[in-house]
Amino acid sequence: MEAVFKRELQSYFKSPVAYCIIAFFGVLTGLYFWNINLYNQSIEFTMTLGSLTTFLIFFIPVITMKLFSEDRKNGTEVLLRTAPIPTWKIVLGKYLASVVVFTCMCVETMVCPIIMTFYINDGGVFPLAMTVGGYVAFFLLGLAYLSVGAFASSVTDSQPIAAVLGVIILIGITFIETIGQTVKGVFGQILVWLSLSSRYDDFSSGVFNVSSLIYYLSFTAVVLFITITNIERKRWS
Repeated sequence: MEAVFKRELQSYFKSPVAYCIIAFFGVLTGLYFWNINLYNQSIEFTMTLGSLTTFLIFFIPVITMKLFSEDRKNGTEVLLRTAPIPTWKIVLGKYLASVVVFTCMCVETMVCPIIMTFYINDGGVFPLAMTVGGYVAFFLLGLAYLSVGAFASSVTDSQPIAAVLGVIILIGITFIETIGQTVKGVFGQILVWLSLSSRYDDFSSGVFNVSSLIYYLSFTAVVLFITITNIERKRWS
């Protein structure tokens, strides 16, 4: 798994893809930070993070589109299939490489709350708990989205198609809560409960909800398991 992880991570940073994604995301963060926190003098950076979650729907599939589709296109997927390594280690190694790229995106945004601490008026209190909770929610949501992107990449040998498929799935997941609120009733409540976004507000308000944490991690694990099963099926077909 370590070899797969290193190989995938090197492929990210030996090309301009990772650098462009991280830089572009940093520009967007700066624009929202300026508008929401500096211009409007708001000390709640969680509002900026919440706005950026919409863009994850488009950034994440671009990060993950190459994970498996590139190997299928180049023919190196056969080598991975026949390699003496379990499929789950291959999937996890590639997935963790994408997590590193996403982590870099998160880390670069941390300069914003640091800047905010210098703009707090005398006697003001920086909302540390809300900010930390917002980052926890943002990171967990990113992990879940990355697993969906990895699955989308495992079903096609075309990177553009994998990216588009990932965006479509993530948009559908995002609107589950809205659909549930519209449908109402028991079915509506189930949809709202299944929604990833409905659990985001718990953390961003400074409340550490263990059940939401477990749900995010479980969602990620289930989608990765589906990805492993999909690749394993192709491996023995």
